[in-house]
Amino acid sequence: MASSQEPTTNHLQTLYTAYRHTPSIPTKGALFFSPSCMQICRPQPAYAAADRATIVRYLHEAAASGQGLATSATAQADDPATFGAVPKRSFCTIRPLTESEFEFGTDDGVVNGAGFGTVKELEERARREGWEGMRVDLWDEVQYWWRKEVDGDGEEEKWMQILHDIMYIGPRDGTEGTEGVFIKG
Repeated sequence: MASSQEPTTNHLQTLYTAYRHTPSIPTKGALFFSPSCMQICRPQPAYAAADRATIVRYLHEAAASGQGLATSATAQADDPATFGAVPKRSFCTIRPLTESEFEFGTDDGVVNGAGFGTVKELEERARREGWEGMRVDLWDEVQYWWRKEVDGDGEEEKWMQILHDIMYIGPRDGTEGTEGVFIKG
């Protein structure tokens, strides 16, 4: 895992900041999610997804309900009724994953949600494809995973989100992760 590479870490933190500040759900999906981006939701396995389109649909559903999947700042920012309003606490921390955090939960969550046979298969794929993981503490705790992909023109490689690993949903305020870079707004 190359998460200790400072230029890559800084670049992924910048990408996440841009993602967080992008108000349009379709734009978030198009600019930041790989077409094959997946989602694991450990506390609510029914919110797992095997592709970008499903994740974007979940974000639209969360925005339309006014509730979000949880009390996620991202979901609140995407809610048209609250667009432009500042969430109660509008900040988070982000940091590279440690080697011990290079894990994806249990086979049940991965098989039932993202369509992998086992956690071991997912881990092997992540290592083979050079995924980089970052821990984000918001109102929920998520490990965002990126990999380099060739853009639509087939010319330039860029980092795209390949997996959202939602680890915790509940009462948090973004201050729990004190080791990461502080992102406001």
